[in-house]
Amino acid sequence: MSVTERSNALAFAAAPGSAGLAAVMSEAVVIHRNPLLRTGLVTALSPFFRARDGAENAPAQTPPMPAPERPPLIVADHDGALAALAAAATQPRRVGTATAHWLVIGAVSHGGRVREAMSAGVLGYVHAACSVEELRDAARAVAAGRRYLCRTAAGLIAEGWLGDDLTPREHDVLRMLCTGLDNKSIGQRLGVAPGTVKTHVKTLLQKLGARSRTQAATEALRRGLIEGSAMDDPCPLPVAA
Repeated sequence: MSVTERSNALAFAAAPGSAGLAAVMSEAVVIHRNPLLRTGLVTALSPFFRARDGAENAPAQTPPMPAPERPPLIVADHDGALAALAAAATQPRRVGTATAHWLVIGAVSHGGRVREAMSAGVLGYVHAACSVEELRDAARAVAAGRRYLCRTAAGLIAEGWLGDDLTPREHDVLRMLCTGLDNKSIGQRLGVAPGTVKTHVKTLLQKLGARSRTQAATEALRRGLIEGSAMDDPCPLPVAA
């Protein structure tokens, strides 16, 4: 960190009533599983946080959980954050320990992953290709207990709202369509006629703005309407003896 940058950070922190003071006094533990990103994140956050590499003394899935006056900021990758949050949910919370605020830095591939992280307790989600300024803005917001989504993540979540317009039957047809099943096979699994399935597929193509079944499946995955685990046949036919 340059002398000018450090001076600016200290001036920001010392300003009367400035939120920067709270940010400087907050701890940021970086447990991102990419060593290069982890080092860069610690460096980028150091002007405004007591940032440290949490992977040096603890595994990524069990980051140290100090008990400061303010909840610590924990910066992690998507899978590492979800694993840590799932593990923490099974353990009793220690008295006097502040609840950590989680910020995920990763590749924003589709809205489903972002929604999954937010549902698990993550407050912020930022693309790994973001600028240093956006990273710091996100970190300060999350450290203060506010949600923060980068433009890419917010856009994908907005597109994913289409899922609320799909009927339960359309969701079923879409999942099976994504596995490559034809109308007859889908109808056999759902107990409906192929013509009914054809009508559902036509409606799905219109709602997704797709021209083909392949394009519809690709668009559904991109928007997070179908999770990767749903690519297996959701209603397999019984195997003949």
